[in-house]
Amino acid sequence: MPLIQWDETMSVGMDELDDQHRELIDLINEAYEAIQRHDEPLMASLIDKMRDYSEVHFRAEEAVLRSRNYPDSEAHAEQHRTFSDKVDDFRRDMFVKTNLSQIFIFLSRWLTNHIMHEDRKFIPWLPETDDEGA
Repeated sequence: MPLIQWDETMSVGMDELDDQHRELIDLINEAYEAIQRHDEPLMASLIDKMRDYSEVHFRAEEAVLRSRNYPDSEAHAEQHRTFSDKVDDFRRDMFVKTNLSQIFIFLSRWLTNHIMHEDRKFIPWLPETDDEGA
């Protein structure tokens, strides 16, 4: 059973973004399971998945925020750049300073601090329904 499961308290109310946030939960669970198995070689794959996730998700989320004239979109994008920079640090320091526990903690904190707090701030700027397909 996964450590973290999606629930509606994590939803921003837009299917595309919520689906991408579910991918983050999958990454957290994958890191946790790798820790349990002491599967350090999985770290490279996990970091690559984090990079891929961030590129796709951040591009989509930032486009939505700009299109909806979210007033803090630039500050939000800066938080995304910080995430991407940390992923680059993990890659650079892999097997020297980085371990699976650090990745798990980083991703878990991103879920609680960014998605559950920062992303919820832009909900009023999103469309009432997801019919617009943005």
